[in-house]
Amino acid sequence: MAFPTAPHENYRLDVYLVDGRAVDAAVNGESVFPTWFKLEFKETGEVSAKIKGLKLSSKRGDTIAIHNGPPGTSQSS
Repeated sequence: MAFPTAPHENYRLDVYLVDGRAVDAAVNGESVFPTWFKLEFKETGEVSAKIKGLKLSSKRGDTIAIHNGPPGTSQSS
C-alpha cells in the first residue's frame, strides 16, 4: 500500500481486537495486518497512530476506531 505524500488527506484506521489482541488493522478499508503499528491516547482525548509510515491524528481529522471482534462482526469502542 502506498500512501500519498501530498497535503494531508483524512484517513480512517480500523483496529480489530479479539480477546485483547489485534487480529487486523485496515487503513481506508485496506488490510495492512500483520504490521507494526502504534496507538497513542492523549490526555486531551485525542488519538494518534503510526502505521506503515503513515501518521494519523484525530486532531487533524483522521478517524481511528477500535473494534471488539473480527472485521465485519464487531462494534466500535
